[in-house]
Amino acid sequence: MHPIPPAALPAAGFALADQLLALLPGSAVQPLDYRQRGNTDADWIIGIKPVSDDASVHAGHWERHPHGEEVLCLLEGCILVTLSARQQPEQQVRLSPGQALIVPRGTWHRLQVEQAGRLMFVTPSVGSEHRKVADGLDAERDAPSAEVQP
Repeated sequence: MHPIPPAALPAAGFALADQLLALLPGSAVQPLDYRQRGNTDADWIIGIKPVSDDASVHAGHWERHPHGEEVLCLLEGCILVTLSARQQPEQQVRLSPGQALIVPRGTWHRLQVEQAGRLMFVTPSVGSEHRKVADGLDAERDAPSAEVQP
């Protein structure tokens, strides 16, 4: 059995709404500025974002994560999540405070705000794909999008 090295104690807390948490290999966790999102070795990121209106959740775009599932946990407010998967009808799930949803890997989804609040997310740190709702999701809905966010 190997002794666990002492960790440096944190100097102060921080607002998770202002930063992301990067879940790094070796079970390490590191605060991460939003602008650094695509420049990390983290497999996963955790964040909390205010959801005030449809623009705050990019309701005009479908999103999917080919590299893993996404967890959405509503802390306050009310949102409607629309899911779209190959050869299945669209499904809508309404989340109320304290409810969570696991969006399956590679499933196109979008959010709409019904009541302002806060949303916590756990998502793969790279490889998110986005497509405008106006462009639609037809038989080619599972083809990679040209618009990819790291």
